[in-house]
Amino acid sequence: MKSIRFMASGLAHACPLGQRQAQCHMARMTLSTFQLSDRVVLSITGKDTHDFLQRVITTDMSGLAAGEIRSGALLTPQGKIVVDFLVHGRQDGVWIDVWREAAESLLKRLTLYRLRADAQIELGGDHAVIVGTGQPDPRSDALPRRAVLEPGNDPDAAARQATLEIAAGVPAFGRDYGEAEVFPTDVNLDLFGGIGWKKGCFIGQEVLSRMKRRGTIRKRSVRITDSGEMLPAGADLVAGDLVIGQLTSVDGSCAIARIRTDRLEKADAALTVDGTPVEVHLPGTD
Repeated sequence: MKSIRFMASGLAHACPLGQRQAQCHMARMTLSTFQLSDRVVLSITGKDTHDFLQRVITTDMSGLAAGEIRSGALLTPQGKIVVDFLVHGRQDGVWIDVWREAAESLLKRLTLYRLRADAQIELGGDHAVIVGTGQPDPRSDALPRRAVLEPGNDPDAAARQATLEIAAGVPAFGRDYGEAEVFPTDVNLDLFGGIGWKKGCFIGQEVLSRMKRRGTIRKRSVRITDSGEMLPAGADLVAGDLVIGQLTSVDGSCAIARIRTDRLEKADAALTVDGTPVEVHLPGTD
């Protein structure tokens, strides 16, 4: 992937990810493994599991190995995210690692779309999302490894995980956006490998393909950093009088903002949030 390129001189504070840049202040993790209490898992098993999901969700299910993790989402027919998740491969199916508050809704929708497929879908109440072991998180190398395991005595660290995600510029469902609010590209799902552009039809695929083909992807989620001040949640990112976007989550001097990239290209003034100069760290793009 290469960094988004902008021509406007006002983008001196916009830095491509991957370059040396100021890091956010956050506590060093001292736990070897911990549980995420705000995440639960759906268990999907049966010989048609992969084929069923291939025609419904954004994830390309082909070749998904046991233990491998891929990002993905279920979309509305209009192409917006109903809920996103991480898909964990297993020998007899998959685990769906999803935000706890959206699990029941996802279960009902997948059950509706299953039709006659041999795929049993249920809440995996005897398993939990464990971080600090397992396979790499496909959204960022800066995030800890992740697995679905039987719960033990692992302490909960949902808040610490959120700190790490914000510092890595990874937006999250339930924190940065809700149901039917954003297109997958608005929150970088395509950059996380979560959209199977070449796999064929899935729910919402036609809208996404048209956006990509016509070059109408205008919004992105970006990481924001400043010199150490506490950034105000929900504030606007501006360049002079031009509103570039809004902060969707904040952790100290780090934040995630959803921005209009076309407005960022036109910016001819320093980027600020509530009067504080900030840097915008851009995600890579194809």
